[in-house]
Amino acid sequence: MNVLAILKDFTRRCKSMFENTTTTMSKRFLNWLILTIRTVALIPGKINFTRLSRYGGRTAKTFSSNFKTPVDWLGINERLARESLGDGDIAIAIDPSFISKAGKLTYGIGRFWSGVAQRVKRGLEIMAIGAISLSKHSCVMLGAVQSPDFKTLESEKDMSMLEWYISLVRDKAKELLTLSDILVADAFFTKYDFVSEVVAMGFRFVGRLRADSYLRYLAAPDTSAPRKRGRKKKYGEKVDFSSLDMSVFSSFMYKDAKGNESLCHTAVVHSRALKRNIRIVVCPVENGEPLLYFSTDVDMEPSRIIGFYRTRFQIEFGIRDAKQFTGLQSQQTRDKDRLDFAFNLSFTALNVCKEVIRKDYPDLTIPQFKRLMFESYLASTIISTYGKSPHLKIIQKINHRLALLAA
Repeated sequence: MNVLAILKDFTRRCKSMFENTTTTMSKRFLNWLILTIRTVALIPGKINFTRLSRYGGRTAKTFSSNFKTPVDWLGINERLARESLGDGDIAIAIDPSFISKAGKLTYGIGRFWSGVAQRVKRGLEIMAIGAISLSKHSCVMLGAVQSPDFKTLESEKDMSMLEWYISLVRDKAKELLTLSDILVADAFFTKYDFVSEVVAMGFRFVGRLRADSYLRYLAAPDTSAPRKRGRKKKYGEKVDFSSLDMSVFSSFMYKDAKGNESLCHTAVVHSRALKRNIRIVVCPVENGEPLLYFSTDVDMEPSRIIGFYRTRFQIEFGIRDAKQFTGLQSQQTRDKDRLDFAFNLSFTALNVCKEVIRKDYPDLTIPQFKRLMFESYLASTIISTYGKSPHLKIIQKINHRLALLAA
């Protein structure tokens, strides 16, 4: 492995990935964006304007001003998703994520739910959007949109947080539907307002229900009974998950990605909360409440319903990796536009790193690949500074550069 060639190979891969998404970018800005993605990929630890300047060869002011430039991140990452995931079973996953941030003047700062801490904390929130593949069991991050704080929503927009989530999906629906018409989200979004709106947009929604959800069997028509006046009965008894009516439910064996098999049951029932018929999949849990997955598409295969929902967790792994390796949680700005750029840059850099790893370094993990990028940068920096005639002043210059990098 030629360590010195790794940075050049990474840059070449970036250019090939962006070749069909440059219609709204100048060549100068595209070259800067590729340089920035490469810099994010090699920086160890915290990523901010100061460290981007130190490793990227541009001033912090240059990075700060370019972070105000609007970029079609969804279009860029959608192309990466098509190249990486192929044309298999793809769904759109959404997941709100808490971002730690101190201070009082940062746009959108407020109190949001943190899943890691399991409590409300002060900071920022983003809505992460990803494309998940059922066959490859992976996720490509499509982008992020920052959530306004509750006071801003109530005073300026006159809407709840759930209504804002609906408006966000509506704004992105046209682009997302070109990739997939299946939308997956966790149990928080299993609410009538959200589900009915996204279905009206053209999505098929896959989610999860609480174990105490009120579901009813569909009334079976009795052809032998005499005809009576009035509306026919539409629903039967309430579904008792401890004693399923196996004349309605059908059983099947579900095999997960690890090869583990479990007996599950499925049927078309009516949800009183969602006010619609749904395809429900019941997965019993030993010594616990059963897991209830559902789809608004009653004709969807039950194994795909389970698969799509469980693959949804890949977006959470993407958020975790972006926080650990590409600076999702270390942005050095308070401006709305720069924050948006920083969040989406982090996800795009993660996608590019994963794609380069998939094609060129399949045996490496993300931290190993970042270490390799840093070593390549370190070696090329030493050699370019060292030159062909080493002497004391050059050695001192090298020490000074390395001291700056280690700071």
